[in-house]
Amino acid sequence: MSRLYGDKEDINSEKVKDFFNKRANKEFDSDLSIVLFQDKENSEQRHIEEKKLLFENIDVSGKKVIEIGCGIGRWAEALHDKCESFLGLDFSEDLIEIANKSQKYDNCKFQVMSATDIKVDELLIEPPFDVIIFSGFLMYINDDDIGIVMDEVNNIGSENMKIFAMEPISCLETRLTLKDFYSEGLESDYNAIYRTEDEYFEVFEKLNCDKIFADDIFKDLSDHTETQYKYFIVE
Repeated sequence: MSRLYGDKEDINSEKVKDFFNKRANKEFDSDLSIVLFQDKENSEQRHIEEKKLLFENIDVSGKKVIEIGCGIGRWAEALHDKCESFLGLDFSEDLIEIANKSQKYDNCKFQVMSATDIKVDELLIEPPFDVIIFSGFLMYINDDDIGIVMDEVNNIGSENMKIFAMEPISCLETRLTLKDFYSEGLESDYNAIYRTEDEYFEVFEKLNCDKIFADDIFKDLSDHTETQYKYFIVE
């Protein structure tokens, strides 16, 4: 398969999981490169910009934060001394192993759990959560499952929850799906869904929130012509 335009084509979640487990066991100059797909310098620059955006838009002081699709747990380092608690969930056992080894803070926990099957009574930190983070995560979730994820968020979020999301989107008039697409840069087959901005608005409208804001990010870090990064604030 290859690049698919327009049609709503499912990707294989097990292949996505295998892809990230393999990256977790490769050697990189920075752990950030495992999940951000760029060299050490650009990955660190991106992480700095993301933190700045979050702190400009959401007050995390004394709040309970959960990141769904937390990868290596990089947000714990930024938030542990500001929030009440931080919980990171990911379906990749190998990424969670890195998170547990590298992000050792008393108020931060990580656990292996699928976003489409969040077992509330098994969470290491009890909900509700005030802030929910998605960072390049929803692009790996099929359409049928993304509604489940939004239902899960409504279930574990507090009455005044805020969502901070960053996703690469299609800047075409329609979505782009990479299905078993070989990426020379990643040296691997790759599966991802680049939805349009309008599609993400439809996704976030499923949440118990009243306001959605979106804007561009990382314009200087991408040389792709069909995709671009957006961040969303949902409250």
